[in-house]
Amino acid sequence: MMNWTSIKKKIAVGTNPGEKFVAVISRNGIMSEEQLIERIAGASSLAENDILSALRALQMVITEETMNGTTVQLDQLGNFTPYLKAKAMDTAEEVDASTIRGIKVNFKPNVRFKNKLKAAYYEYRNPMPKGLVLPAEEVVAP
Repeated sequence: MMNWTSIKKKIAVGTNPGEKFVAVISRNGIMSEEQLIERIAGASSLAENDILSALRALQMVITEETMNGTTVQLDQLGNFTPYLKAKAMDTAEEVDASTIRGIKVNFKPNVRFKNKLKAAYYEYRNPMPKGLVLPAEEVVAP
């Protein structure tokens, strides 16, 4: 279930700018690595130290491989694909390492994960998500 709430937002672009209302995710906090380990241990026959070891190895390998330019595919989730942020130049001769502004990693969910997201149902939740600081009169029920 995806919890959501409504907020007032100033929209500056598009054909109809102004104050609008938009649905936003009502976030439930952050799951720590320790909480993740406990959750996986409860859903499997693995001990917590085995899960910790596997998670650390997974994180290390994904980091190393993306740094080497490799896309890492996880069958249940999707792909982690590295790409460069670079300045565009007029000729190939002008392109060198100084035109590279950084490396980023894009996560693209696979079809299976996307289908699970599409199947999610939504429920209105008040109060609004943590981190959003708005006057109470700007929070609107559906």
